[in-house]
Amino acid sequence: MTDREILNVVYHRLQDVEANWSEMTMDRMFDRWHDLKDLIEQEWQKRDEQEVVDQYNRNRSPKDWIVDVREMERHRGLEIGPDGTVVEVK
Repeated sequence: MTDREILNVVYHRLQDVEANWSEMTMDRMFDRWHDLKDLIEQEWQKRDEQEVVDQYNRNRSPKDWIVDVREMERHRGLEIGPDGTVVEVK
């Protein structure tokens, strides 16, 4: 989620708290506060992790991390020819 999407979710949940203020106990309001805090922290953590992955992959050439289909199929016992067809089954 982007910060804008997080803010939208938080805003709508706070509107719900405000609308039901008189019916809520302190424990329930405290739970809602923690739920919002956890949501924000989880979404920020996801984004931070994705940034680390993106930064790692940005410095690698595709040939370092893309596996050739021939290698994948050779592992399964198939030999793939230059035209992409199966040449031999082992």
